[in-house]
Amino acid sequence: MTVRALHVTIRTPRETIVDRDVASLRVPTKTGHVGLRPRGEPTVLAVEAGLILLRTSDGMRYAGTAGGLLHTSSETASLLTPLAVAGDDVESVSQQLDALLSEPSEEMDVRKTLGQLEKRILQELSHGDEPDGAAKGKP
Repeated sequence: MTVRALHVTIRTPRETIVDRDVASLRVPTKTGHVGLRPRGEPTVLAVEAGLILLRTSDGMRYAGTAGGLLHTSSETASLLTPLAVAGDDVESVSQQLDALLSEPSEEMDVRKTLGQLEKRILQELSHGDEPDGAAKGKP
């Protein structure tokens, strides 16, 4: 029996931080952690700053992120983020992320702009769920 995997990619503007197969993934969102597995429904999530848990065949791996936009399909998950770090233990990942977040940088300006874009996208998507004619400017 073939075990399916979810191919996870975490990218910053400068480099790819994670590019590997995982059994499952947990990401922080505004409403709590969301768990993702292979063969899940395609989705787009606004990821909050925090710790991402990656369950691999070798055990747990961790990634810290400044937040971003996660796009998933049944076989892939791709997170675009201004800042990210990865490692084998929570403490080192947390320390690396804290250090990055405390430094003023272009990436944090990008994060602010990305946050505004995510908010607009989510607002537009929520208007699509309204009954016919209920959304402003729709016939």
